[in-house]
Amino acid sequence: MLRLIVFKCLIIFSILHLSAQDKSKELDSLNRQYQSESNKVVKCNLLYDIGAAYLTVNIDSSVSAFTKLKVCAEFLKNDTLKIKGLLGMGKAFTDKSKLDSAQYYFNEAEKLIPSINNKEFKKSLYINRGILLFYKSNYNGASVEFKKALTISIEDKDVDTQSRCYNNIAICKAYLGDFEGALQMHIESAKIAQATSDELSLAKSYNNIGLVYIDLKDYKKAEGYFLKSLEIKKRIGNIVDIVGAYLNLGVSQRNLGVENKDSFKLKEAKHYFENALSLSEKGGYINGRNNAYINLALVENSLRNYGKAIEFGKRALQASIKSHDTNKEMTARINLGDSYRYNKQFDLAEQHLLKGYEMAKNSENSYVQKETLLILSLLHSEQNNFKKALEYHKQYYALTDSISSSDVKNKVNELETQYQTEKKEKEILEQRAILAEKELNLNKKNTQLTGLILLALLITVLGFLLYKQQKLKNQQLVKESELKEALIKIETQNKLQEQRLRISRDLHDNIGAQLTFIISSMENLQYGFKITNEKLTNKLENISGFTKETIYELRDTIWAMNKSEITLEDLQIRISNFVEKASASSSVHFEFNIDDNLLNDIQFISVKGMNIYRIIQEAVNNAIKHAKAKTVLVSIRKEGSRLRIEILDDGKGFDLSEVKQGNGLNNMKKRANEINSKLSVSSELGKGTSILFTV
Repeated sequence: MLRLIVFKCLIIFSILHLSAQDKSKELDSLNRQYQSESNKVVKCNLLYDIGAAYLTVNIDSSVSAFTKLKVCAEFLKNDTLKIKGLLGMGKAFTDKSKLDSAQYYFNEAEKLIPSINNKEFKKSLYINRGILLFYKSNYNGASVEFKKALTISIEDKDVDTQSRCYNNIAICKAYLGDFEGALQMHIESAKIAQATSDELSLAKSYNNIGLVYIDLKDYKKAEGYFLKSLEIKKRIGNIVDIVGAYLNLGVSQRNLGVENKDSFKLKEAKHYFENALSLSEKGGYINGRNNAYINLALVENSLRNYGKAIEFGKRALQASIKSHDTNKEMTARINLGDSYRYNKQFDLAEQHLLKGYEMAKNSENSYVQKETLLILSLLHSEQNNFKKALEYHKQYYALTDSISSSDVKNKVNELETQYQTEKKEKEILEQRAILAEKELNLNKKNTQLTGLILLALLITVLGFLLYKQQKLKNQQLVKESELKEALIKIETQNKLQEQRLRISRDLHDNIGAQLTFIISSMENLQYGFKITNEKLTNKLENISGFTKETIYELRDTIWAMNKSEITLEDLQIRISNFVEKASASSSVHFEFNIDDNLLNDIQFISVKGMNIYRIIQEAVNNAIKHAKAKTVLVSIRKEGSRLRIEILDDGKGFDLSEVKQGNGLNNMKKRANEINSKLSVSSELGKGTSILFTV
C-alpha cells in the first residue's frame, strides 16, 4: 500500500548533491591548505570548500565549517564571504531537516545578494530555497524557485544547472500528478547529460524516469532504470547518491513482491532498505534515515510482520516531527495507520489516517489523498461499517478518475518512445560517420600503394572492408526496419483507441439522444393529450420504462468500451452503484461480499468484465421482480485458480423441472458460455434461489 507516497519521499535524493569519488582525500588536502594558509580571505574561502565537501560525508562537520566561515566573514566585513557562509548553512540545515533554521539563513543571504549582483549566488539561492519549499510540501512554490534558476542558467549556458533544474521541476510536477510534464523534464535533463558525457547526471535521469514508472505502477520497467542508475552511482557517485538508489530499488522490488506474491522480492527489498539505513546513519543523513524507516515499515507489513512494521513506523513519525518535515510526517502517519489496521488496532489506525489525509489535502497531494481514502474504505469495511466504507470508496474512485486516465499513461509511453527513437537515430548517424571516416582512410592508403604486389594486397583489403561495410549497412537496415515496425505498431494502437472512443461517443451522442427523445415523446403523449384509456396509458408507460432501461444498458456498454481492461475493483464499484439504485426503488436488503485480497489482483478484458456484470445484474433483477425476495446476497470468492461468483436470494423460489426457462436465464447461460464458464441454478419453492458460476 502507499507506493506513491514512498516514491515521493525518495525522489528528492536525485537533486540535492553533486558527485565526488573520494571526498576523504579532498578533505585531507583542503584541511592541510587551511592550516598552512596565512591570508584571511583565502582561508575563509577554504572553509567554504571544506563545508561543501563535508555535505556529502558528514553534515555536522559541514555545519561546523560554515559556522567558522560566517564568523570569519563578519570579522572581515566581506559580503561575498558572508553570502557563501549563509548559503552553506542553509544547505546543511536543509539536509538536517531543520527547515526553519535553513529558511532564516536563505532569507539573510537574499538580503545581501543584490549588493554584489552575482548570478551564481542567485542560482544557488533559488535552487536550495526550492528544495526547502519541497520539504515543506509547497510543490508549486518550489517549482517557481527552480524555474527562476533555470532562466538564469539558460542565459549563462550553464548546462549543469539546467540539468538540475529540469530534474527538480519534474519532481514537483510528479507530486502534483503531471506525469507527462515530469517525463518531458527528465528527458531534457537526459539529453544534456548525454551531450556533455556526464555519467552521474545520466544516472539521475535514469533514476527519475524509473520513478515516473513507479507512479504508473509499471514496477518491472522502473526496476530496469534503477539498476542502470545504481551501477553508475556505485562507480562514480557519493554516499547520498547510493542511498537514494538503494531506496528506489527497494521500492520497485517491494511492489513487485506484493504484485506477484513473491517473498524473495520482498526480502530483497528489505535488504536494500537496510543498506540505505546503515549508510544514512554513518553519514548523518536524516532524510535518508527517515525514508529507510518508512520503507522498512512498509516491507514488514508486506511480510505480515505487523509488530515490526509499527515499530519502524513510530520511529519514522517521531523523527519527522522532530525535524519539522511535514512531508515525511504525512507519509509516516498514513503508513503507521495502515500498519495499525493490519494489526486490528482500528482506533489508532483511523486517528493517524485522518491526520495524514488532512495533511495531504493541505499540500494538494492528490495521489496521497487517493491512497489514504482507499485505506480508510478498507478500515471501515473490516469493522463491518459498510456505509462509511462505501462513502470513502466513492471518494477514492472519483479522485482516481481525475488523476489517472489511460490517456496520461499512453502519453508518457509515447514520450519515452520518442526519446528512445532519437537515441537510435543518433547512434545510426554516429555509425555512418565512422563508416565515412574508414572510407576516407582507405582512399588515402590507395594513393600510397605501388607495384603489382601492393595492388594485389590493396584489392584484398578493399574486398574485406567492403564486406564489413556491407555487413554494417545490413545491420543498420535491420535496425531501421525494426524501428519503423515499432512506430507503425504504436500508430495502429493509437488509431484503434481513437476508433473505440469515436464509437462510444457516437453511441452516447446519437443513440442515447434518440432514446431520450423517445422517452420525452411518450411522456408528452401521455400528459399532453390527457389520454384516459388505461390500456394505452399502461402501454406507453411500459415503452418508456423499457427505453430508460435501454439507456442504462447503453451507458454500461459505453463504460466497458472506454476501457481496454476491467478490474475486479471496477466491477465492485459498478455493481455497488447498481445495487444502491435498486435499494432506493425497493425494500430489498442487499449484501455484497468480496475477498479483500482480490482487489489488487484480478483484471478482465472489457467483454469478459461486461458479461460478468450483466449476469449479476440479471440475477439481482430476477430476485426483485419475480422472486419477491427480501434479501439478496452477491458473493465473490477465490477458489483455487478461479473466481467463484454466487447470487443468493430468499424469495419464493421455483421448481426447475416445472418452470419453463425464459429469456433471462437463457441469456445468463449464454453469457457464461462466452466466458468459458458454466452457470448453475438451484431453487426450491419457498426456499429461495442460488445462481453460481466460476471464471
